[in-house]
Amino acid sequence: MEDLKVKEKVILFPCDREIISFMDYIDFEEYEISGLCVLEDSSVDVEVKTDIPVLDVKNIDFKLFDTIILIDETYHTHSFIKKCIENGKKIIDIRVEEKIDIEKLDAISEEQKICIPVIFVVGITSYTEKFHVQLTLRKHLLDSGYKVSQIGSKQYSNIFGFHSYPSFMSETIDNTKKILLFRKYVKCIEQQEQPDIIVIGIPGGIMGANRKHHFDFGITAYMVSHAVEPDYVIMNMLYNPNYTEEQLEEINQTCIHKFNWRIDSFHLSNSLLDPASLKSEILKFIKIGDKMYLHKVEGLYDLMNPIDMDKMYEAMITKLASYNVNQIF
Repeated sequence: MEDLKVKEKVILFPCDREIISFMDYIDFEEYEISGLCVLEDSSVDVEVKTDIPVLDVKNIDFKLFDTIILIDETYHTHSFIKKCIENGKKIIDIRVEEKIDIEKLDAISEEQKICIPVIFVVGITSYTEKFHVQLTLRKHLLDSGYKVSQIGSKQYSNIFGFHSYPSFMSETIDNTKKILLFRKYVKCIEQQEQPDIIVIGIPGGIMGANRKHHFDFGITAYMVSHAVEPDYVIMNMLYNPNYTEEQLEEINQTCIHKFNWRIDSFHLSNSLLDPASLKSEILKFIKIGDKMYLHKVEGLYDLMNPIDMDKMYEAMITKLASYNVNQIF
């Protein structure tokens, strides 16, 4: 009888509400998650529900784990990391950019088009539940039997089983070259993985809150949009219970003129911008508990609500099926 491989026991650090809310989507084949470590005096442990123990960094039993997975590299010098090293623990920095062989991409013609449906998940600003929507959408597609390739908006997307953004997107090279390389990168994924559909999450936002907090002026969204033409776009919005059709259409028109695509569905996120922080160095967002909104605006959903997610998903599949030449959908 073949011996079963013993999984390494790991903890994740530092964890916040967002990371903990993603735990249901993580499947570490080689690791056993022993705990989620939060920063000093965090209230996360009483605000979220998870079956995995939430540990306070000030009170850690080093016998619980063999390895620590570092979520944010800026905490590499934290005293807890130093103690982990002193106790012989292995440190893994999970926030990685995908290293790409540029010469391999150069072999792909710029004229080669993507031959399968592409979905964009975009945010009006940062902190609009983009990644959660990407994970939920991925689960729906996989559960429906589709083969999905995905590029996530988080640097730690690889722990969820899909691609992070390629390293050349953050290098100091000409933006035109980035656009052409990203187009080839997506085509390379299509050729190698042969999926039914590609989901691309776009980091940041499509516009800034003001001159101080600009979210890269939507440059990443601009480059990705000119590299790849989407077949379906989900726009993640800041919380507002009173959106009107006119307001959403105004955003739609902005995207048509700036990015050359229309928005198909809007997601009402749980984040409300704190206007008092607009002039401060750090922009603050207020998290909403129960979302309250009128279901009268067509195309506006709360995609964290399973009923709304099912409605949006059905509308998306219907649209993709209407012009899919390969009859995948």
